[in-house]
Amino acid sequence: MTPTPVPQSRTYTHSQCGLDTEISGQPFEVASNPMSDMTRTWCSECNAFFHISDFRWADTGETISDYYARHSVRATKLERFLVSKTLMVICAVTGIVLGGVGGYVLFRKDFLALRIFMVPFVAGVGVFVTCGLYVMLGYLITKRVCGVGDTRILT
Repeated sequence: MTPTPVPQSRTYTHSQCGLDTEISGQPFEVASNPMSDMTRTWCSECNAFFHISDFRWADTGETISDYYARHSVRATKLERFLVSKTLMVICAVTGIVLGGVGGYVLFRKDFLALRIFMVPFVAGVGVFVTCGLYVMLGYLITKRVCGVGDTRILT
């Protein structure tokens, strides 16, 4: 079975001005993900953000908000929280606090200059680890809910 090719961009139409905006790269990855918690997107003609219900995918005519609802219907409240921006912030704060405390404990008996360098470094490692766990968990949940590993292939 040949894998589905992953599109690199997609176009949506703004209902107010009727013109298209093509998105690609990371913004496309976020906009295509029904679990992304995105509520607004950009219209390149109006040069402003509007609610996602004001936009339709140009290829299907479906509003982005309906697309999100259709593809995320299997998500539980817990899963929605686990992929939310709120949990991402909690992970980052937890990582910096635990890393900072861990760095202090590990280097508390060393020279002040080493502590000044290492405590923020270990805090950064803590953020990296907790946010990495958040991303992996989000991937697993999105794959379960949407049925694909890369939501850019959804239509």
